Amino acid sequence: MADKELLSKKTKPNKEIEKIKSKIIKILMKNKVTKAGIFGSYSRGKQKKNSDVDIAVEINDKGMSLLGFIRLKLKLEDILGRKVDLVEYSVIKPLIKENILKEEIKII
Repeated sequence: MADKELLSKKTKPNKEIEKIKSKIIKILMKNKVTKAGIFGSYSRGKQKKNSDVDIAVEINDKGMSLLGFIRLKLKLEDILGRKVDLVEYSVIKPLIKENILKEEIKII
């Protein structure tokens, strides 16, 4: 039953996730993001009014500087009007990566 619910969340994101996706997909693609997903409270449908949006990304730009990454994070926060926790898939610790990937809702 839990697997069915998880699959349902992955394949049928709620309206809030769809709003987020429609607002940020262009900026992600413009910044050479090849893979992205929302995880955390939003992917579980348990976000609160002040919840941040947790987004994992894979960037197809080996030359993206730390400053470029921070600019992307700030652009996302500006577009969404809330804090964003932006992380690259490659730096997520193995102990938590499995859980993140299980609950993740794909954007790209």
